[in-house]
Amino acid sequence: MKRTFVAGFLVIFVCILLAACGSDNKTASSEEKQKEEPKQSKEEKTNEEKSPEEDFKVATTIEEIIEQDPGEYADNKYNEAAVHRALDEKNFQDKDSFQVYSHLLSLMSESGKYKEFHTFAEEFNPQIETAVSKTPGSMKLDNGKTVDGTANISILLDASGSMAQKVGGTTKMKQAKKAINNFVASMPEASNVSLRVYGHKGSNADSDKEISCDSTEMVYELQSYDEEKFADALDKFEPTGWTPIAKSISEAKKDFENAEDASQNIIYVVSDGVETCGGDPAKAAKKLHDSNIKAVVNIIGFDVDSNGQEQLLKVAEAGGGEFKTVDSGDDFKEVWEDERVRLYNEWSSWNADNYNNVSGEQTDKKNELYDKKADFMNLTYDEEGHLKDTVYYLEDNEQISDEVSEELMSLINQRQGILADYEEKFNSLLETVEEEGDQLKENINEKGDKMKEKYDNN
Repeated sequence: MKRTFVAGFLVIFVCILLAACGSDNKTASSEEKQKEEPKQSKEEKTNEEKSPEEDFKVATTIEEIIEQDPGEYADNKYNEAAVHRALDEKNFQDKDSFQVYSHLLSLMSESGKYKEFHTFAEEFNPQIETAVSKTPGSMKLDNGKTVDGTANISILLDASGSMAQKVGGTTKMKQAKKAINNFVASMPEASNVSLRVYGHKGSNADSDKEISCDSTEMVYELQSYDEEKFADALDKFEPTGWTPIAKSISEAKKDFENAEDASQNIIYVVSDGVETCGGDPAKAAKKLHDSNIKAVVNIIGFDVDSNGQEQLLKVAEAGGGEFKTVDSGDDFKEVWEDERVRLYNEWSSWNADNYNNVSGEQTDKKNELYDKKADFMNLTYDEEGHLKDTVYYLEDNEQISDEVSEELMSLINQRQGILADYEEKFNSLLETVEEEGDQLKENINEKGDKMKEKYDNN
């Protein structure tokens, strides 16, 4: 009896102990489950935060579109089969149109490429940047609008006694004056001209050598050509004395220094003989040409002997210019005619070269814009097609209702409308390039035609 009681007590004790252990295990299991549940909820919440449907906002401007993330299958990564598999992995039946639209964009949005086009268009410079070259006579075309520049052209005329000699029944001086007057009358209207004479005082007698060699005078100040005033200046002197060429060239340097800046300074020395006053005209010409004035010294020898031609050639070479010799009034006239032909040809080249340069830049910019515009629009068409194809796919597979399908099409069309409107940005740039280039080409042609007509008629 006693043994039976003890055995029963042990059985009860063991059961209690097992029950307690079971309770502890259950409690521990519950605690572990509670610890795991928050962790799973956090992961699920993180996944939900990454969902493209969360806080989705429909873009209403091009700026908002380009800030969106590009789709997983955007641009050349698009693969219809891959997109369909990705759609099949999702359940859209409980999604509204905005959630579905957001997911479709996460797959096929071209926002990344749109951003590249947007950056290009915003940074593109439609202005014609080709610099129009200096015009013949050193005039400049100011920003393609007006011509506002000058060349300083100075005539140094020998008035020594030998210019009174006759050639072909008329004195050298008379022929020279006529040719010079015709020449300056044909110069570009924006050019400044001056007339300086030398050796026009005293006589060619030894007793007057000092007076004559010191005589050089500006009879027509450096300014625009005035036919009446210039004719009066030519009548103020007659040939009398010696030939101080070097002094006259040196004085011309001072004339240019006191004048307004010009992009080119040109001297024409007209003489029928060599230096007779002890000066060094070649040295004077080189000094002038190498100075900040950078004048070009041209020499026209009128009825000059071989020794005189040799010296005058050296003067022209030292002055960076040309030497020409004439034996008669007709030859003299021909020199100036050659100058006009040269100017006509230079204007023709200037006209053609600058027109072609501007036209080339205009064409390059237009082609670049046309190409970018076409690529941009083709990309929008591709994106629209891909998005709508997926709507049809989801509808055919009964993943979305007719109502959601209709709303999706509306959202896609809205997006395409925004992108289509941005096409006007390219059109505006093209219009500016067209207008800028055409205006500049018109200005070039107008100036070129005017000057070619002027020199062609003389």
